[in-house]
Amino acid sequence: MTVRRALAFTYIEKYGSFLLSLGSTAVISRLLKPADIGVFAIGMSLVGVVAVVRELGVSTYLVQEAELSERRIRAAFTLAVMMGLGLCLLLLALSIPAGAFYKDSNVTTIVCILALNFALTPLGSVSQSLLTRELRFSTLTWIRLAQSAVLAGASIALAQLGWGSLSLAWGAVLSSLANSILSLWIRPHPMRPTFDGAELRRVFSVGGPATAVSVVDEIVSSMPELVLGRTQTLAAAGLFSRARGMSQMAHQLLARAAGPVFLAVFAERQREGVPLAPLYAKATACVLGLGWVALAMLVVLAEPVVRALFGPNWLAVVSPMRWLSAAAAMALVTSGAYHLLLASGGVRDVLRAKVATLPAQALPLVIGAFLGVTWMAIAMVLSSIVASLLLGLAVRARSGISLRDQLKPAIVSIPIALAGAVGASLGLMVAAPYSALGAFEELLIGGSAGVVFAAGSLMAGKHPLRGEVAMLLMRFRHAG
Repeated sequence: MTVRRALAFTYIEKYGSFLLSLGSTAVISRLLKPADIGVFAIGMSLVGVVAVVRELGVSTYLVQEAELSERRIRAAFTLAVMMGLGLCLLLLALSIPAGAFYKDSNVTTIVCILALNFALTPLGSVSQSLLTRELRFSTLTWIRLAQSAVLAGASIALAQLGWGSLSLAWGAVLSSLANSILSLWIRPHPMRPTFDGAELRRVFSVGGPATAVSVVDEIVSSMPELVLGRTQTLAAAGLFSRARGMSQMAHQLLARAAGPVFLAVFAERQREGVPLAPLYAKATACVLGLGWVALAMLVVLAEPVVRALFGPNWLAVVSPMRWLSAAAAMALVTSGAYHLLLASGGVRDVLRAKVATLPAQALPLVIGAFLGVTWMAIAMVLSSIVASLLLGLAVRARSGISLRDQLKPAIVSIPIALAGAVGASLGLMVAAPYSALGAFEELLIGGSAGVVFAAGSLMAGKHPLRGEVAMLLMRFRHAG
């Protein structure tokens, strides 16, 4: 499968999952209160810190391993299952202290429910890693879309039945069960355990450092909700969770969606001895070209977005969402750095860079604890800049790509992002005299204007994304 075809299927999956998530979020936000969302966000944050250790980097190992044998697959599966079951028991033990710490018994219940995921996920994770290694992204697309559909449907149904914050937890468990069953059915693999010390150490030699990176990332990602839930209110944690969820849209739909493809392709090119710098630069430019437009338009359209999706109870999300969008934009500059470094054997470089960012990442937590959600979001812009700079230095040390060359994709993407923001602003100005218009109409007018302006800027310039769009249009023309 070609890189473009793999990316196409990956984006179909991510955008499909996003639309399902967006629809379910809009419905659930009207069924649940901010405090309900806050309780679930705290439970997810607590579980998330443990979740990254679950596979000990097994997925990364299976994709990267040059000589993958049946015995090594069995070793990877054994390690994943052992960790999953062990962490499930650990979370069950920690659930009561967690509920006592936040003075809410629902936190205990949610952690217990989500702990079940640790016993379920390893059953399908090895299958999905093998599908990724084989570049079978079309198959992965349908598996993950089915998982997203189960998550959305189950969560909405249970929320409608009055299950409150527990509806989100049970929805997550049911979706994991569906994902594991489908993955194993489509891509079976040897499941007989092996305790060969040499093979287990081989898995851990790659997966251990990768897991350490994920642990640092997850701790940094989870701490804002945990701090706000304790020092402010559960509602504040819920507001921040909603704001960050929307602001990370571009990262989820573009950078994270492309991540498995980039890792698989970078690893393949590395094994073949092909330079990675040209592909890295082009990939970063394409992600920024799309991501910055989306984030710039989100800053402008924040209020109608919140009114349309979440309703009037969530207007306090608007200000932090704008600042968190700026933080997400800074993070996108080095969105492919992790996969480049992993593929080129620089996972320890990533770990050092991540650890070095911890002082900067602690700043928003301190500010948020005393000043609240919006000031925490503002401080996260600074910490995001520091994190991107340190990752850029790691890329320079490992691959020889200078910081100036790493910034070129960002520089050529600025005009497109500004055009999108200007277009969205003009669209809102056109809609302003018509007070009868609702949030959806404002979004339609502002969003359409932003897309038109951004597309015009793209086609008028020399951005790498222009060639990809032109090729796509040519294929549609020939197909017609």
